[in-house]
Amino acid sequence: MLFFGNQGDYEVTCNFLDKKGQRIAKKRICHNVSKKEARDGMRNYITNQFSESIDIAHPIKVVAKPTTSR
Repeated sequence: MLFFGNQGDYEVTCNFLDKKGQRIAKKRICHNVSKKEARDGMRNYITNQFSESIDIAHPIKVVAKPTTSR
């Protein structure tokens, strides 16, 4: 528990602009990771998948929230 207390499931939402100025939002669920790892993973995913169309002059906003168990 000492080393793995901050790991869990996170719902990660990313908002960014494409080169046409349109706002794009993507959402993913990351399992068994820390909040920082979830945010970093989403940022890497977005920059890899949308490298041709993303507007690098505007920031990429990434928000990670813990998922609620059902």
